[in-house]
Amino acid sequence: MSSETKKPAIPALKMQNVITLTARLAQLLAEEVDFLSEMKVSKIEALQNEKLFLVNALEAQRKLIDKHPHLVETIPSQDKQDLKEVVEVFNNILAENHRKLLLAKEVNHKIVQAITDVVMKNTRRMAYDGKGLTGIAPYETLSVTLNKRV
Repeated sequence: MSSETKKPAIPALKMQNVITLTARLAQLLAEEVDFLSEMKVSKIEALQNEKLFLVNALEAQRKLIDKHPHLVETIPSQDKQDLKEVVEVFNNILAENHRKLLLAKEVNHKIVQAITDVVMKNTRRMAYDGKGLTGIAPYETLSVTLNKRV
């Protein structure tokens, strides 16, 4: 046995994997943009597991670089250029995705507000006032009947 302790091997940074993961994530976001444009929000859920997997895989690569910053120096220039191009496409799609999500959220809010307004207008209840006369009570009013003896 040697007295030297073995140092753990530094993992290799595989930039092609990062490029592929980023490109696939951009593809998924583009699909999501299409679904949002078509207001097929229910189809977006099917993309979430793969998106989460890709984000976690990219996060693992980022942590590897944070832990071993010198690995950046080992990236071939062509891979750096390819990554730069993929990231530019990704950022454009991400911005479009963000705009579409905000639009879908606003549309959803307006629909909910319209439904709420219709429900409030159509659910007015008849109530007695202090003089025993009937009238329309506001939506939030709770009608209570008391049974009291004199």
